[in-house]
Order: sequence, then structure tokens, then C-alpha cells
Amino acid sequence: MARGRILSQLAVRHGPQLAERAIAGLIDAGGAVKRAAKPSLGQRIATFALLRVATRSVPGAILVGGGLVVKAVHAQRKARRAQRRPDA
Repeated sequence: MARGRILSQLAVRHGPQLAERAIAGLIDAGGAVKRAAKPSLGQRIATFALLRVATRSVPGAILVGGGLVVKAVHAQRKARRAQRRPDA
């Protein structure tokens, strides 16, 4: 029961910030909406496979969710390093 309370408090406190970041990521500085590239066939197959694993079991959902978190953290670190590195 305490875990649900903690998660609900986090959602209430940080939900608006997360939504604002997500929307800011979709809109560029000029106000135009960014268009995502159409996923390839391989990406669609991989997405479907991961979706099936995640929806079939709790451990699968934890594994897929953890993988998504790791991917996001890695992308952020890579972007930060690219900003720090002087252009040669």
C-alpha cells in the first residue's frame, strides 16, 4: 500500500514537469511540430516482440521497462558528452 502512495505522490508532484518536457521535445524552437521518421520493418517487428513480452508477464514488463530506462539514460549521457566535446 505504501508503494502505491509513493508512486501517486511522485505522479502528482512531477507529472506536469514530465508532460511539459515531452511536449517541448515534440515542438522545436520555432513552434513547428517535429515529425518522426517512419519506423523500418525491423523496428516494427522488434517493437511488436517487446510488446508481447511486456504484456505477457510481470517479469517481462520489468525487463522491457528496465531496458527502456537504460536506453533513455544512455542516450542522455551520449548527448551530454557530445555537447561537451569540442567540434574538431
